[in-house]
Amino acid sequence: MKRNSLLFEPKTVENIITITGHAGAIYDVLYFNPSIFTSSADKYVAQWNMETGEQTNFAVKLEYSAYGIAHNPENNLLAIANNRGQIHVIDLKQKKEVRLLEQHKSSIFSLTFNPYKKQFYSGDKEGYFCAWDENFELLITLPFDCGKIREIALSEDGSHIAICGQEEKVYILETEFFNTVNEFKAHKEGVNCALFDKEELYTGGKDAYIRKWNWKTGEKIAAIPAHNFAVYDLEFIDNKKKIVSVSFDKSIKIWNSKDLSIIERIEYRNKGHRHCVNRIAKINEEKFATVSDDRKIKIWKLKE
Repeated sequence: MKRNSLLFEPKTVENIITITGHAGAIYDVLYFNPSIFTSSADKYVAQWNMETGEQTNFAVKLEYSAYGIAHNPENNLLAIANNRGQIHVIDLKQKKEVRLLEQHKSSIFSLTFNPYKKQFYSGDKEGYFCAWDENFELLITLPFDCGKIREIALSEDGSHIAICGQEEKVYILETEFFNTVNEFKAHKEGVNCALFDKEELYTGGKDAYIRKWNWKTGEKIAAIPAHNFAVYDLEFIDNKKKIVSVSFDKSIKIWNSKDLSIIERIEYRNKGHRHCVNRIAKINEEKFATVSDDRKIKIWKLKE
């Protein structure tokens, strides 16, 4: 008897396109209208048409694997971090590299752009945090005794960032003078990602939990065993009614953000990824993209 394929369709979202083209694991994904950029172990950063799935005529070939990517839309500079501690600054209009930054001495896993302060933030394997102005002049370097910095999350108004450290803590910094305003232990074995919601902060850890905090006080509000293995990224959709999480366990999950109750689990058998899912890019309140070690980019849309 043939299985009914409809049983394996996701209930809350649909996979509207799957994009292939990278020859290695995809580590980061970045959306800016009307396309997306991805970075990969194949040493390429590529741009993709989301409607057709075709690669555009823009691509950057690096000497080493490409990790985090960030973009300043005002001056159209794309920053690309690699596994040797370098940041390549690409002028997208001229389609050429205009700066090569070598402040970091180890792999850079996180790059974030703050549009409110016009600053870039980078964090590396040894726990060093750097802040840069919009033209990539160094503002400050701070050593955190936290091991690998997996993500630097930005608050909604750009006034604060959350540094996610491998040694279990989250560090909350204000973005005027980069003072630490709070720090607290969040996950055993390391914090991988964070997501601000006003005075609250959701975190995902190597311990496979999602936790919810008051980041000003460090009070834990909620905690759930969310995945079988490490949680790698979190993102809001549907006007913050839902949270998407992705994991080393190869799954994508959708949660009710109010009480962290599960809405849906998406796996390979229902059009998900075959391997570890690394990052999420929010496109709008109804669409998001995910990337994976399976070399695929998947774009999802909420069902009506």
